[in-house]
Amino acid sequence: MVEVKCPSCNKTNVVTHGRNQNGVRRYRCRNEECPRNTFMLTYANKGYEPGVNEQIIKMAANGSGVRDTVRVLGVSTQKVIDTLKKHRRP
Repeated sequence: MVEVKCPSCNKTNVVTHGRNQNGVRRYRCRNEECPRNTFMLTYANKGYEPGVNEQIIKMAANGSGVRDTVRVLGVSTQKVIDTLKKHRRP
């Protein structure tokens, strides 16, 4: 048995919540104050991993280009562009 913790609130009040299309187990956090609904322990697409959006924004603020961010984080170019468009300052 592996103890599963929610990546957002770091609590162990977690239940299984089925499987995704690839057959990977999904989990659901039962903490009512947690902003996260479901999560997986391993993601096939690195763009869905928690914290990737924040890393993209930090790298852009430090002067890294789109291609550099794609290469370092292992996400798609479109993921980087979409994240920067959503979080740009007015």
